[in-house]
Amino acid sequence: MTPLSKRLIIALVVSVAVNLLLGGLFVGAAIQRHRMRAERGMMMPPRGFGPRQARPGDDERPPRAEHLPRDRREGRGPRRGPMFDGLLADDLRPRREVIGKARAAVHDALVHEPFDADALDRSLTAFGTETATTQDILHKRIVELSKKDAETRAKLARGFEARGGPAGEP
Repeated sequence: MTPLSKRLIIALVVSVAVNLLLGGLFVGAAIQRHRMRAERGMMMPPRGFGPRQARPGDDERPPRAEHLPRDRREGRGPRRGPMFDGLLADDLRPRREVIGKARAAVHDALVHEPFDADALDRSLTAFGTETATTQDILHKRIVELSKKDAETRAKLARGFEARGGPAGEP
């Protein structure tokens, strides 16, 4: 074997090793992203619901309906930041995690093979209970906050404004 062929073999082995390393890193990152998204459940908004950068000419023509998020296509206006100006964020943050876990349990019961209808029923019941508990906490906290001052009530009222057209329209 000549010295040149030895060097070529070494270069080939190093190249294969680097390619395997990079491929493993990309696959590992993809798996990690998938797991993180699954853990977060529905805490992240669906794509297309985030803030949109203004582009030249946006004010000249309205966007086509198929390019709008579903809530805007249906006549409701866009979300304008945190609901209730963030007044309830600290109260709802821990509940989001609990509801996310309950939602994940429903998903797991639906995809589990063999299918267990009783497990689905239990997970749906738990999900409903957590949702109702969160709703009760939200209602009580809104009543408490509304007793503070007019500014706080105005922030709360903005969270209940009709999205889109005048009041009474969808």
